[in-house]
Amino acid sequence: MGSLVAPSVCNLRPTQQPLQFPVLKRRWPLVIFGLVFLLLVGGLALQIDWRWKRKLSPRGGRYFFHRVELRVPSFRQADEKWRDDPLGGIEANGTLGGEGCAVASAAMVFKFYGVDTDPQQLNWFLPSVGGYTEQGWVYWDRVAWFAPDRVRHVYEDLPSYQLIDSNLARGNPVIVRVRLSGGVTHFVVIAGKDGFDYLVQDPGGGSAKGLYPLRELGSDIEALRFYEPITNPNSQVAAKR
Repeated sequence: MGSLVAPSVCNLRPTQQPLQFPVLKRRWPLVIFGLVFLLLVGGLALQIDWRWKRKLSPRGGRYFFHRVELRVPSFRQADEKWRDDPLGGIEANGTLGGEGCAVASAAMVFKFYGVDTDPQQLNWFLPSVGGYTEQGWVYWDRVAWFAPDRVRHVYEDLPSYQLIDSNLARGNPVIVRVRLSGGVTHFVVIAGKDGFDYLVQDPGGGSAKGLYPLRELGSDIEALRFYEPITNPNSQVAAKR
């Protein structure tokens, strides 16, 4: 009898699917395009982020061929009427004379808009609305609550030449934060422009100069704050009728 021979395992070969190289070749351009697109978008986002967050030179923006001066009144932090007043009535926060540049700057803008106030009155008012932080910093939006029918808080953020120039063109002064040589932050009011030079009213040591170029402080612009006047709603209604 012939013996039955079992089939060899080595002879059993699994069926293999052919590699789809043509499909992969067709998709490579799409993959490469997608990667390039992501790199471009990422690079653009980084550049926008850098441009938006960077500090601004005290000279720049749109060139003003004619000197612009807004008649923003000057308030000095060191005025003897209020220089020793504690910020928010709390001695640990410092005084208007030493740390009151933010309050004095806001008071200058409000006075320019026709609000009867000064740094002392604003300083008295702010504690009643929680207008100071525990460190004695100002809540800029709450400052506008002093005259809610006359002014409104519009912007409090990073610097922009476009925002500064457009406000000056509309007759609105702009409060800017700078950093003095000792590293101390300071607020002044941009109240004009001559060429590329921004002109400021300074509530601090430069107040005696009157309106002078911001570049003389030797600091970049770190941030903006600005308010706008509110038109009398009654006059608007009358005009519509």
